[in-house]
Amino acid sequence: MTDVRADVTGGTSDRVILTPDQRVRVFVSSTLTELAAEREAVREAVERLHLLTVMFEAGARPHAPRDVYRSYLAQSQIFVGIYDESYGWVGPDSAISGLADEYRLARGLPRLVYVKEPAPARDPRLADLLADVEADINVVRRRFRSPDELRGLVERDLAALLSQRFHQTRQARAGEPGEVLHVPLARTPLVGREHELDLLSSRLTQDRVQLLTLAGPGGVGKTRLATALAERVASGYPDGVRFVDLATAGSVDNVGDVFARALRLRTSDGVGSFDDVESFLRSKRMLLVVDNFEHVAGAAPGLAALLRAAPGVTAVVTSRAPLRLSDERVYRVPPLRSAPKSTRFDVATLTQRFSAVRLFVDRARAADRRFALTDDNVEAVLEITRRLGGVPLAIELAAARVPLLPPMAIAALLDDQLSLLTGGQRDLPARQRTVRDTLAWSYRLLPPDAQKLFARTGVFTGGFDLAAIEAVCADESFDVFAALESLVDAALVEPDDHDRFRMVDSVRLYALERLGADDDVTAARDRHAAHFLDAALRAAPYLNTVDSPVWLDRLDREHANLGAATEWFLDSGRPADALRIGWAIWPLWWQRGYVDEAARVVSRILDGADQLSPKLHGRALVASGAMALVSGQDAQARIDFERARELARVADDPVTEARALGPLGSFASRDGDHERAGRLLREAYELALSGDEQWLISLFHSRIGMIAFRQGDRAAAGRHLDDAVRVSAQGGDELGMVVARYTSAAVRSADGDGAGAHDSLLAGLRLAARSGDQASVGLFLAAFADLAGADGRLVRAVRLAAAAGSFQTPSSKLWMRAYVPPWPVAGPDLATMRAGLGDDRFDRAWREGERLGLRGAIDEAAQE
Repeated sequence: MTDVRADVTGGTSDRVILTPDQRVRVFVSSTLTELAAEREAVREAVERLHLLTVMFEAGARPHAPRDVYRSYLAQSQIFVGIYDESYGWVGPDSAISGLADEYRLARGLPRLVYVKEPAPARDPRLADLLADVEADINVVRRRFRSPDELRGLVERDLAALLSQRFHQTRQARAGEPGEVLHVPLARTPLVGREHELDLLSSRLTQDRVQLLTLAGPGGVGKTRLATALAERVASGYPDGVRFVDLATAGSVDNVGDVFARALRLRTSDGVGSFDDVESFLRSKRMLLVVDNFEHVAGAAPGLAALLRAAPGVTAVVTSRAPLRLSDERVYRVPPLRSAPKSTRFDVATLTQRFSAVRLFVDRARAADRRFALTDDNVEAVLEITRRLGGVPLAIELAAARVPLLPPMAIAALLDDQLSLLTGGQRDLPARQRTVRDTLAWSYRLLPPDAQKLFARTGVFTGGFDLAAIEAVCADESFDVFAALESLVDAALVEPDDHDRFRMVDSVRLYALERLGADDDVTAARDRHAAHFLDAALRAAPYLNTVDSPVWLDRLDREHANLGAATEWFLDSGRPADALRIGWAIWPLWWQRGYVDEAARVVSRILDGADQLSPKLHGRALVASGAMALVSGQDAQARIDFERARELARVADDPVTEARALGPLGSFASRDGDHERAGRLLREAYELALSGDEQWLISLFHSRIGMIAFRQGDRAAAGRHLDDAVRVSAQGGDELGMVVARYTSAAVRSADGDGAGAHDSLLAGLRLAARSGDQASVGLFLAAFADLAGADGRLVRAVRLAAAAGSFQTPSSKLWMRAYVPPWPVAGPDLATMRAGLGDDRFDRAWREGERLGLRGAIDEAAQE
């Protein structure tokens, strides 16, 4: 490792004061005595991640204190700052404390800052430093109350930071279910929910509640509380935490698809999505955060059946109303505590005792760092929080106006305008009226351009980026970016990852209401659909190439918008445009498991086949045949591919013809007609070459190689399979490589080359694991189980078979059957192994295999 020399002053400046260890180093900055317990909690969190804690007191005593911490910082990779009330010691020749100097010197490092609250006697100099921290968008800043809470925050934040910053760590852990915490990233601290978190954590960890529903009106903070709860208890779920947002489901029929997407499962048209989800979760110990259940209340029995089938799975549900299930435990989320009118406390006590006040102050300071609760404005703030009933979303919307209006003006406007706005809303519950009316009030305060922009955001589903909103507003003359800034400042829209913007569900629904009142709604939806058609066409050339993962991620972020655009084209009688989107993004549907959705879209497109040209009709039939193939509907698939082949020839569309001929060749091979199969596949191969369809070329090499092996030509089989690996590697084609590795292993196993089969399977398994392809992981593990059984290692075979089953679903088996040859089974079946081992040994091995997880299963499979 190259020495990192510190920029220090004094007699030690010419040498490095080395930290005690040279692993990834986390520098911990805080006062020593005041935060001794907290420093120990941070040390424990860091060491649990096998990193090194760098603390001032660790050594280097012969050196001056300033030299020590500056040199230690220069050799550290991560900065963690902990602050309470003290500003720290200021040296005789310094204008700032060592605490402030450490923060200043750490500007080039990732910085995680934790502030203890409440801190009524905080030094004003430290308050100024923390104001600078809060204004710095590059700093992660969180609040905590106890060492235990701090320990959990630091461990989770460091794990997230490592996954973002260090590529090797991310690659090593990719796809490991036990290390997945998929919940929306919180941009602001959770305020006033400490009691609820303690209570609900206890219900999950001690009472072992399997279905917990957080019920309450929109805007009361159900989602934020649910995600914070998930973060707190995540360590108790070895298979991780997944977030399921049902706001995008649209109808009860689509709920299974949404669950499958959250779990990254491939679905098929021949198996119900919930069946795949149940199969996958059956042996898992996982937490599901299921958001916005009120949109699909009729799906509650399906969730109950899912939890009965998967006893190790816990669901935390948010809904405006209870699900009314027998095993459900309901917690009605209360509003934040507001101060009654008779309250007489000093300012500091009001902030500590009343969480609604604390939230207003926190969000007001986030909007304007100069804001402070004073004797002059405290009555107005109390009135605002009382007027808004302690509803967090309403309070945040009001606090966002502090840069423009003082609290007294906000209180007056709320009192005057909300009384007018509520006239037509008396049929809604009181707190729901509060949120809707506050949204209407906030909307009325927007400049006219921002009002227009806000209404246009109603066309988006799942967020948007700047280019998308500019496209939807292409007919407007105003500055879109400036109007968007107004929406962000008003807390109606919030920045998200990847330069995107999002709205909470209540705000999105109000924007949709405003859009519905706009005479230009059709034009807005047309522009939205046109933009995402263009986005799909721009992405298409990069899919199934080395750049595919990046572009698939981009499309996946826009999945809901792409779906909305497709539906709009179909609803408005434009199936050709819907097909253009589908043809461009089919790798997204295919590789990310959206086959149920794709099948529905293609079926609707074919309903309008009379509006399609022969070329587009042929492409729609290829898509339909592909969906039928991976759904096990072989007869329908053959019909679709034969018709598509004919139309493609008429339209002179070689790519579509190649896609039709390939599966027809595979069908011929299954029928035992290897001569016809070879002829069809070679013809498809030549067409794919002419169209430079590299992913097809790789697949056809694998299929032709398998046919050559069955015909006894081992040399030709080897050449084609080697070419399949080479072409896939050159193009970064993960699916082609998985198929090539598995096919090669099957050929080697059938030829008696167990070692060669093992090596090919291991390469394919590791690739599938890195790419998160759980269907292929299960496929490879099942093959490993057969190899182990054939060698007489029955315990290992049972463990691997159980591990394979934990990744397989009914659809995944159908899916892979469409791409790879049957495995040449050589080992005993499960019944024979049970008889050989006895029930106790078999059951013990099976349980162990189910709990291996991805990394453990790979380690087990890698053994010779």
